[in-house]
Amino acid sequence: MQIKDIVRKISTFFLANLLILLHLSWRIIFHQPIDLLNIIMAVFLWLIILNPRQSYNLAIIYILLVCELFYTSPFGLEGLSQILALLLANWLLLNVFTNRSLIIVFFTGLITMAAYRIVFILLLYLNSLIQNHPISISATLINIFLNETLVTTITLSLFYLISSIFVKRLRPEYILETSRII
Repeated sequence: MQIKDIVRKISTFFLANLLILLHLSWRIIFHQPIDLLNIIMAVFLWLIILNPRQSYNLAIIYILLVCELFYTSPFGLEGLSQILALLLANWLLLNVFTNRSLIIVFFTGLITMAAYRIVFILLLYLNSLIQNHPISISATLINIFLNETLVTTITLSLFYLISSIFVKRLRPEYILETSRII
């Protein structure tokens, strides 16, 4: 291993832990509806939108496993739901939504967050059947999930809008792509 690879792995580990700390402290510090922002989903959706061919699987698994220790839901349900939703987002961006406009980013975020919460509710229901513990999915819970979807999707769209100004200018592939078109 070269020193460059070691530094990159250490910095990735440091950034992953910083993301975990930011996500967990965000929900404690802020009040509703701002505390409903799912920072992990917003960051990884943003990374997938910027480069859908890049794999972030190990970082996602590490971050979600550590975060699962602090969630009140049964272990693994949130993480599995987020992984499946991010895989759906990656598939959508590679095969369905090939354009990277702001509207596509908004709809990708909306579909991904909705899929994340639908899968979570289904897994929670399946867990309640296996554990023989009844659950109640109230209108308040659905309202919280809808607000989380909206807040995270709007934040993702703002991330993309701000970063698209800088990313297109600094990425050398963009210059090559535009010169081929002209």
